[in-house]
Amino acid sequence: MKLKYRGVFYDYNPTQVPLLEGKVKGKYRGVPWQETIPQITKTAEPSIDLKYRGVPYRKGTVKLTNIEAKPAKTSLTSLHR
Repeated sequence: MKLKYRGVFYDYNPTQVPLLEGKVKGKYRGVPWQETIPQITKTAEPSIDLKYRGVPYRKGTVKLTNIEAKPAKTSLTSLHR
């Protein structure tokens, strides 16, 4: 669809989302109102390494490795003296 805003022409192509028709929820002004459910598939957001004021951080999905938990070498009774 061709649109114009402040003298500039541009194409507007909205994303088509497939919809599922649900059950009738009620009536509005005598017309049955039916629920529509969008079929949205989630895509994995890529992770990216960023830096803010010299501090590196990661945005997005972070893959965690399996780390084995080890028992503490000190007992709890020795901490409460």
